[in-house]
Amino acid sequence: MRTALAALVSVVAAGGASAQQLLPTVPELLTAEAKAAQACEGSGDPAISKEQCRRHDRLSGRLAQAGYCWGRKGQTDDKKEWHACQPDSIYEDDIEAVQR
Repeated sequence: MRTALAALVSVVAAGGASAQQLLPTVPELLTAEAKAAQACEGSGDPAISKEQCRRHDRLSGRLAQAGYCWGRKGQTDDKKEWHACQPDSIYEDDIEAVQR
């Protein structure tokens, strides 16, 4: 009985570990956010644009949670880029972003 129980615990533990999903890295989030931003702005299909804009907002929120900011205070839009937040950074309001 103990052997069967130990085997069952091993199978469940192994299955749980393999089923656990790894979180994306910051470079992966940055790549996905850039693709979603481009598709949000450039899609001719309103349904695709809406979905990509929502994805962009979610990814922006995840980058903000990872400590990344979009641009610095006083920068023009064409100069802004994602970077590790610093005192002069513009902090993303991730709650507002996912409500758009």
